[in-house]
Order: sequence, then C-alpha cells, then structure tokens
Amino acid sequence: MRALASEKYAEFKVLEKLGLSIGISTGDFESPAEHLGAFDLVIATYERFDSILRLKPRWLNKIKCVVIDELHNINDPDRGPIVEMIIARLLSRNIQLVGLSATIGNPHILAKWMKAELVDLPWRPVKLIEGFYDKARGTIVFKDGRTDKITYRIGSSALNIAVQSVLNNVQVLVFIHNRRRTEEYAERVVEYLGLYKHLVNRDKVSLLLEELRNSPSRIEREKLGKLIVHGVAYHHAGLSSIARRVVERGFRDRVIRVVFATPTLAAGVNLPAKRVLVSIKRYDPGSGRYRNIPVFEYKQMAGRAGRPQYDQVGEAIIYDAQSSREAWKYINGFPEPVSSKLGSERSLRIYVLALIASHDAYSVESLIKIFKNTLYYEVMRDTSFLRNNIHRVILELVEWGMLKTGRGELHVTDLGRITAITYLDPLSVHRYLYNVPSKPGILYYLHKIAYTPDYTKSRPYISDRVLEEYEDEALILAEEGVIPGPPSSDAYEYYQWLQSYVHARMLHDWINEVNEDTIIERYGIGPGDIYSARDTAAWIAGALSHVERVLGNSDRALDLEKLSIRLEHGIKEDALELVKLEGVGRIRARVLISHGIKNLEDLAHTPIHVLEKLPGFGSKLARSIKEQLRELGYI
Repeated sequence: MRALASEKYAEFKVLEKLGLSIGISTGDFESPAEHLGAFDLVIATYERFDSILRLKPRWLNKIKCVVIDELHNINDPDRGPIVEMIIARLLSRNIQLVGLSATIGNPHILAKWMKAELVDLPWRPVKLIEGFYDKARGTIVFKDGRTDKITYRIGSSALNIAVQSVLNNVQVLVFIHNRRRTEEYAERVVEYLGLYKHLVNRDKVSLLLEELRNSPSRIEREKLGKLIVHGVAYHHAGLSSIARRVVERGFRDRVIRVVFATPTLAAGVNLPAKRVLVSIKRYDPGSGRYRNIPVFEYKQMAGRAGRPQYDQVGEAIIYDAQSSREAWKYINGFPEPVSSKLGSERSLRIYVLALIASHDAYSVESLIKIFKNTLYYEVMRDTSFLRNNIHRVILELVEWGMLKTGRGELHVTDLGRITAITYLDPLSVHRYLYNVPSKPGILYYLHKIAYTPDYTKSRPYISDRVLEEYEDEALILAEEGVIPGPPSSDAYEYYQWLQSYVHARMLHDWINEVNEDTIIERYGIGPGDIYSARDTAAWIAGALSHVERVLGNSDRALDLEKLSIRLEHGIKEDALELVKLEGVGRIRARVLISHGIKNLEDLAHTPIHVLEKLPGFGSKLARSIKEQLRELGYI
C-alpha cells in the first residue's frame, strides 16, 4: 500500500501545475501531522488515515471529500475492518465519500450502506478480451471467437504460452500462486530465448543492471541480472524494494518482455501488459490440494491486461483451467459479494478501544451508535448480538487495564490511550506485558515482539525444516530464561512460540550486522522478507517503548527505543549515533567505526579529504555529512 500511495502521489503531482499542493503520509501513526493541513490534497494509506481520525488534527474538519480506492479491500480480513471503520466514522460527518473498485459483486449493498449513488461503468481505457488455454487442442480460445494455436512444447502451459508470446513480440505478465515457481519459470524461459537476447536494448539493460547493483544481496543481483539481460524477470514480496523497482521500470520501459509474478502485484502498483496469463488454482496447505480462487481475484489479475499507451486490446488468458466449462465460469462470472470482516474479536477490541481513546464514544450505547454506521451492522441488523460482542470486548480491555468503568461511562486508561495512539493491537500489548522480566535481554525482547499478533499476522514464511533445526536451541534458551518459555500443552501455540523464536533469531542476526545473503541462506527467505520483518519489528519495538514510558518503566523504554533504531538500520549498538545522519546506513557506519570514527564528534574532527576516500563514501556524501554536522552544531 505504501508503494501504491507513492505511485498515486507521483501521478497527482501534475496538479501542482494548476496551483494545487499535494501531500503524502504513509507512516508515523503517533503523529497528528498538523503540517498536512497546508495541502489541498493528501494521499495516505488506509492505516495512516485511520490513525489521523483517531488523533484529530485541527485540519480534519476542513476535509470535504474522501476518495477510497480499492474499496473491495473491505473483504480483506486484516485491512477490511480499517476501511470499514474509516467509512463508518466519516458517515456521521458532512463529507463526500467516493469509493472506487472494479471487483465488487454487490455494489448496490455497499452503495446503500454508504448512502451513495451507484455509478456502474463497464468502460475501461483498453478493451479487455478474455480467453483460456484449451489443453486438448493446444489452442487459446478467446471470448470474441478468435483462437491462437500454441506450437511451443517446452513445459507447462504457462511456459509454452509465455515463450511464444515473447517471440511474437508480445509483452506478457504471468501470475503464479507460488513464489519459488516464479523464479523457476523465469529461469526455464531464458533457456528458450537465447536468440532473443540480441534483440534486447543493451543500453537500457545496462541502466537497469547499474540500478540493480544497489541491491544489498549478491544472490539477488546475480540471479535477477542473468534474467534481465534476456528480457525476463520475476516479481514477488521476497525481492528487495530496489529489485522490485528495477523489474517494474524495466517492464514499463518494455526492456523486460516477460515477468512471472505472484498475485500481490495485481493489488499493488500499476504494471499493465498486452497479455496477462492467469492461474485460477492455488495450493491449500490445510487440505493438501489445489483449490480454485475466487472470481474477484481472477478479475483483479485479468485487469492488468492492456497498456493504454500501446494497445488497442488487452488479452487475459486462463492457462490452467481443467475444462472449458470451468474457464467460462470465470470469464463470464461476476465477482463475489464483499462482506464485512469487522466482526472478528481482534477488530472489535481494536476499534472499541480506539473509539473510546479518541473520545468518539463514552458508553456502550455511543459505541453501538457508531457501529450502526458499519457494513457489519448494515448486513447483520442485530443490535443485541452487537451489544453482547461489545460487552465481551470491554470486559477484556478492562481486565487488561486499558479501560475502566464508572457512573455508566467508559474511560480510557493511560495504557489504553497509548495502545490506541501507537496503533498496536491491545492483545499485542497485553501479550508483551505478561510476565515480562524487569531486565530482559535483547533476544527476550525480540521473541516477545515476534510473538505479538501485530507481527505474526504478516510475518514472512519460514519453512518447518528450518524451524526443526532451531527447536532444541529454543528449548535450551527457554530453560535458561534467555527467551520466554513455551506454552505447556497447546500444540498450535507451541508452533507459534517456535516460529517466534526463529524470527527473533533472524532479527537478532540482522541487528548484529550479519550480511543479507547469509540471513537469506540461513532462514530460506528473500531480501524483501528481511525488510518486511524489520519494518514491522521496528514499529512494534518503538510503539512498546512508548507503552513502557507511560507505565514509568524508563529502563525498558530506553532498551526498546534503541532496539527499534537498531532494527530499522540493522546495526550494532555502537553505531546508533552515526546512523542519525542521512546517507549513513549499516555498511557505512561500520566503515567509519573500523577507521576509528565512533561518533559524531569524531566525525566532525575528521578532515573531509579523509572522509572522501573511505570505501563507499566519495566527495558528494562527504560534503553532505559535513553540512549535516554543521546543522546539528558539531561544526
């Protein structure tokens, strides 16, 4: 979502030519961001705007219109409740709401809930022609009656169609529900595009490879670089942001002719192709079988077909349908109805606390009044059921010390207020505070962080094989009190505890400056996984630091504050001061320390000509560092 917000921000900047000012806000949940009031238009992620509604900056009452893009995200178990509560809060204000989506099966229900007029337009910038691969005939059958014989037989349907498409000068995007397979397919395709390599624009490829050299992972640089020279790439969440940016730019510039991607790309940045190949089968680890995806997911991926600048039509092709009947069901089908996900216990406890902490509600009745503005209530229409659920959540929050009752009203405690402001799940705070020792070690903190619901709901996957390697080590450290002990009997919670240990260990490697490639190989993850885990853990550590400070635990607050910075930068504690400077990260900080420059004072006394000659520095960065030191008063 941050990437999508940045893309939209870049698009809307064109309005500055008309005299409008455009702002963006995608993080920093604790700041009311009063400066955003100076902009005419603000781009924000759902989470950031939700936090702004809680913090109530002075400019909030100036808002006249809110546009909610990708409205179908209401159906998402994690993000949906955020979108729904944003709308519920805005419905009581004099604000125009605009919801945008291409894949909602029950738009009339959402329009009624939002008190909105339904605008249903079939138009799209490039006409979309859908079709499927008929395996028996070896032919693509399109809805408009056209057919395309696939003569290549090098492997799976996706590979056959992809190779033929590229050799026919058709740019293609292939969606696969498996990260590892995106890489395998990209490598397989290269074997059959040897001659095509000479047709790829070498100058543009050189620019892409130059940018790719900034990737922190040698493995990633080498693996992707070998593919890009052939006009091939893969794209998934395990890539670093640098590598993702290189692939996206290369594809937009038509240097890269085929990309194998996981479906996360369909919900992210705008990356259209003339031809899109779609898989409608996804492996379900619970049943050990492949299951069909929902129609709305197929439509999201198919919607990437057609480039407005280049194509008269876009082609979306299902390549793994078992039969023509199954394929037509998707091609002619309508997206499934969107439903509320706000009824989950997690969502209710987060928003009951948030509404009371922001003084939008003071009692059960005022909470019910707000929740009656939700899609959850619009569909359910059962006040007694809603009341019982709210009562249950309130009792839990009171037990955890986040709410207190008196004279029929609900009041937030200092703990409850800081929990809501930092955007943490109340259960994360409760789970962290439960049996926390007075002086935990770093690994203990990291295990606590990795065991919170805020971390576990989005943590990168680490295989069971890797978990087994570290199980004995985890049990020994638990006995020694280095990490929290495992749950006594619950098998599921034990698995979560072990996962949390391995993630804590991975994060421990990161903050002790173990290089990315070693971490990648040790835990079987990608560079993007490291940074995703780092970002989440750094946010949680920083938020818990505020919690500890409010509770008067200054030592633990300082520990967590330092840990948050170390997680953000991937540094040992001795580099904390140096990374305050822009342009100095984990590698350059270690270079400085290895040359005897241990703090900003030392840096201020280091001659600029010495600084320029250090590995990875140069004259431009050296001048920038000196200027920053001057602004900070060290020079």
